[in-house]
Amino acid sequence: MKLLKSIVLIALFTLIAPGVILADDADAKKRHPSYNLMGRDTPATSPLNPNFVVAEEARLSESGFWRSAFIPESLVGLTVADIDGDGQNEVVYASSRNVYVTRFSGGTLHQLAQYSLPPTDSIVSLDALDLTGDGRMEIIISAQDDAKTAASQILSFTGSDIVPLATKITWYLRVVGAPDGRFLAGQKPGTTRNEFFTGNVMRMSFDGRKVTSKSRVGLPKFVNLFNFTLARLGSGGTQMVAAVKFPSEHIFLFEGGHQVWESREEYGGTMTYLDSPNATDDRSAREFLPSRILIADIDGDGQNELILAKNDRGGIPFMSKQRGFTSGAMQAFKYTNLSLTPFFRSRTMPGPGVDYALADFNNNGTLDLVVAVVTEQKSGLMKDGRSVIVAYEIGVPKEPK
Repeated sequence: MKLLKSIVLIALFTLIAPGVILADDADAKKRHPSYNLMGRDTPATSPLNPNFVVAEEARLSESGFWRSAFIPESLVGLTVADIDGDGQNEVVYASSRNVYVTRFSGGTLHQLAQYSLPPTDSIVSLDALDLTGDGRMEIIISAQDDAKTAASQILSFTGSDIVPLATKITWYLRVVGAPDGRFLAGQKPGTTRNEFFTGNVMRMSFDGRKVTSKSRVGLPKFVNLFNFTLARLGSGGTQMVAAVKFPSEHIFLFEGGHQVWESREEYGGTMTYLDSPNATDDRSAREFLPSRILIADIDGDGQNELILAKNDRGGIPFMSKQRGFTSGAMQAFKYTNLSLTPFFRSRTMPGPGVDYALADFNNNGTLDLVVAVVTEQKSGLMKDGRSVIVAYEIGVPKEPK
């Protein structure tokens, strides 16, 4: 028996040894640079050619990973933008009640300001966009109040404080589109039970005091303000609408108003939700909102990819009233031959990715994929949750325009 075990071990070593790379091996530095982002989940072959081990165009820096200290709240939103007009990006994130402005320095995020909503209001999304054309990004939050209607706000960062420019806005607000064509969109809240939105998604404008609807955004019927984005996708530069539909949480692609593709797996699930008017504690009267859908050129090849979170429900039955997520990963897709082709997948994160941005968060001249990860979900009044922000450096020396 001992002889047989020895023979098996020698045979296994002989088969494995030529390809072994230990974590502390000096040869580890020779790994493909995407290893830091993809880890041991790296696909065996590239979608470009089965002879390639990984997609060469990923261009990711092996050393480029960062994480924040734990944040004692469940985050619902994150954005990275120059909100004070000084040419440097700030990291802005939000829980259901608080908005924080921070700046990266010395390896950590330093808080610059905090803004809190009334206890009756709950934030469901966070964005930033220069709405007034002054070179400073305004902070845009969508919120729902205790009457189950919209109570959104537009905020400004003065350099030391966060001040409201408009409050109790009766529209839900969201910034959508690719980096070169982002715009403010809005939709009215529902007015009856099991109705979460009323009317069409509209293009919005802001004059410094109030928001105004301008024109309708042409979208498929089930698409709402929070579950879509639209931009050119793939080598053909085709204008597409990408959406994640609740409750299936499949990715849908639309071209010219017609569905051209649907995923078989679920993506973008979070614990962030809207209640419908006159709702009780029945979870069936909730619309769970997906994490952000990004369409951007992540690898600098001149073609936009689709990026979003793949969050793991942890074995909870899909149609159960119990809902939760134990882990997540970031995934990117290229659009080829009328379908989405997997491009990369991050290492498994210790919770769902609830929001993310593709921007230079540490102001070092290179792109980063910055992700808000909820490691412990808020539960009732006694537990505020726990989150962490992680960043993966992308080897592209400029932000997408």
